[in-house]
Amino acid sequence: MFYRDLFASLCFIFFGAALATHMAGFFFGAMMCGGFALTAKKRMWKNPPWAAGFYTKIENWVDEQVEGPKTTFSDDDEEIKPLPPLDNK
Repeated sequence: MFYRDLFASLCFIFFGAALATHMAGFFFGAMMCGGFALTAKKRMWKNPPWAAGFYTKIENWVDEQVEGPKTTFSDDDEEIKPLPPLDNK
């Protein structure tokens, strides 16, 4: 997952640079990064050991930035209440 995300983001960066500059090298870089992203997905490349901690830090940072309901439930959360009945008109 890490390498797929890495190479996919590099692909978009190279493609944006290629559209801005019209240089063939950037188009080639975008194509190569796209190929590596697909290869990483198909071959299921393992994440590096430090990537799990990196993803955890990003996930915690995003959870701090977002207000409102969380995406996961814990034991101390309120129970989910039933929905009110719909009005049939």
